[in-house]
Amino acid sequence: MPTLLFEIGCEELPARAVYEAEAQLPRLCEQHLGVLPDRVFVGPRRLAVLVGGIEEQTEDRWLKGPPLALREQAAAGFAKRHGVSAEDLEERDGFLGVTVAAESLSNVLPGRLDSILRGLGFGKTMRWDDSGLRFPRPVRWTCARLDGGSVEGYGTTTRGHRFTSGELDLPSAEAYAETLRGADVEPDAAERERIIREGLDALGQWRDPLGKLREVVHLVERPLVLEGVFDERFLQLPPRVVETAMQSHQRYFPLGGNRFGLVANGGDPDTVRAGNVNVLEGRLDDATFTFERDVQAGIEELAGRLGSIVYFAGAGSFADKTARLEGLADRLGGGDASMEAARLGKADQSAELVREFPELEGHIGAEYARLAGFPEAVCSAIAEQYLPDSAGGPLPSTDPGRVLAAADRIDALTVSFSLGHKPSGSRDPFGLRRAAIGLCRLATEGGLTIPRELLPGEVAEFVEERFEGLLGDVPVEFVRAARTASVPDLGSVARLARALHALPDEQLAPIHTAYIRAGRLGEKEKAAAKLDPELLTDEAEREVSQALTQIEPEITGAIEAGDFDVAVEAGALLGPLLDRFFEEVLVMAEDPAVRRNRLRLLLDVRDTIGLLGDLSQIPR
Repeated sequence: MPTLLFEIGCEELPARAVYEAEAQLPRLCEQHLGVLPDRVFVGPRRLAVLVGGIEEQTEDRWLKGPPLALREQAAAGFAKRHGVSAEDLEERDGFLGVTVAAESLSNVLPGRLDSILRGLGFGKTMRWDDSGLRFPRPVRWTCARLDGGSVEGYGTTTRGHRFTSGELDLPSAEAYAETLRGADVEPDAAERERIIREGLDALGQWRDPLGKLREVVHLVERPLVLEGVFDERFLQLPPRVVETAMQSHQRYFPLGGNRFGLVANGGDPDTVRAGNVNVLEGRLDDATFTFERDVQAGIEELAGRLGSIVYFAGAGSFADKTARLEGLADRLGGGDASMEAARLGKADQSAELVREFPELEGHIGAEYARLAGFPEAVCSAIAEQYLPDSAGGPLPSTDPGRVLAAADRIDALTVSFSLGHKPSGSRDPFGLRRAAIGLCRLATEGGLTIPRELLPGEVAEFVEERFEGLLGDVPVEFVRAARTASVPDLGSVARLARALHALPDEQLAPIHTAYIRAGRLGEKEKAAAKLDPELLTDEAEREVSQALTQIEPEITGAIEAGDFDVAVEAGALLGPLLDRFFEEVLVMAEDPAVRRNRLRLLLDVRDTIGLLGDLSQIPR
């Protein structure tokens, strides 16, 4: 079986596009070539696959066409599309169709490679000619080798490093990696990352606070790791400002002090180092200028400018948002530090430094608050307000920080939903899913009490749905049951779901059955408005009624106290009593008054157990 090498050569691709292609190429190869690739090579100027074990000939295949009943209307068109006459169509299982004869690999391969090329999907694409192909950057060459042979319509040459090499003849598919390495290109992304890490390790303790290594791997084809040193005067800036200037645009790696590591795409080391030092010092000069201007203005003046900055269309200004945050911080039980942090939290949106480096929002506001003499609790909360900034990111470490972070997310969700900016499919331009997940984590992992009353109907549903993914150890049905319970705060939804799931089956089964049966029977006809103890004639129903008077307040009290294990266990006490009730009591008694009273009792049972949630959501 032959080995295929297929390469798509481009102008420099963004790193995101490279990762998108890397994720899709195995599936596309399996779909169009019938096998997974042995190797996937991706980088800034090329996407390639090395595929072995391809069948040299396709199999006969039958293409199903229209049903026999539609022969007159559709047979001729189907036959014409497949280059046969209507009389040549075959009948199988009530359909017309045609057998496509086996073809050699050389005949079908050009079309299949084109399908791989055009099957790649990217978040952002462009067109540069009239071929109809859309790609993140213009495709400048394609190369295909089947062992040592060519593929019709595709070149047999690749290209080496942009600055040190040119067009290269590729003698065979297996020679691809070796040929490129001889032309100053490392095609294997994992090997490029190893070289970069090894080079940075040799320079000392390096850091990557903004996670730029993943991007740098796909910015270079021949990694050259160098050390740079900038002027010590810039160390007067806050460390976060220096690191952000290094990483946000230049993708350098802090080494401590005034040293940094850089990864170049080859070149003369001294020339490359000097050029990068000049670029970084220019950015640090700009940062110093804007930092000093912001400090001169002071955080109070920066906060005073928020009324002229729009939060987003229809949502008022940042001053309006600040007022809402103060109100939410108060309702979340925040103290003086939380309230002051809410008042100053968005002040840096008017800072010149944040306009230049948006990554500094929150962090630089905290620094300006420290310079103005505010307590550390206030400064830390301002710095932590955007945490967690990812699904698994760290939470705020302080109580005021958790309060401000929750208030910010509640406001973003509530305002966005009120203006119709709801996530749709994969589209979530305002990051509302991330905000909802963060809110759930603040309530569970962070231990913050977030009253459900702060979340309007649609917002509450949207936020609580996130628990279905976050509580990985709890089946979604238990989460859905808990979401309907009358628990007062967001974290209680998760704790109740876990308590229901932890209940042993021998305890859950009886109350689950009772809840379902009580609901169904109780709704058969109109029940009495209120239970009449005098009409309870059977011992089994009197036991249930007496138990309800004790268990209902126990469940209610336990829920209010947040002790859901106790609440669930109290509900489970009804199980044996209800088993006896359904065995011994005829609910639909002939006496209308007794019947309506028993139906009322069942509805009371349903409502009491229903304090634990809608158990009908849990399949049994």
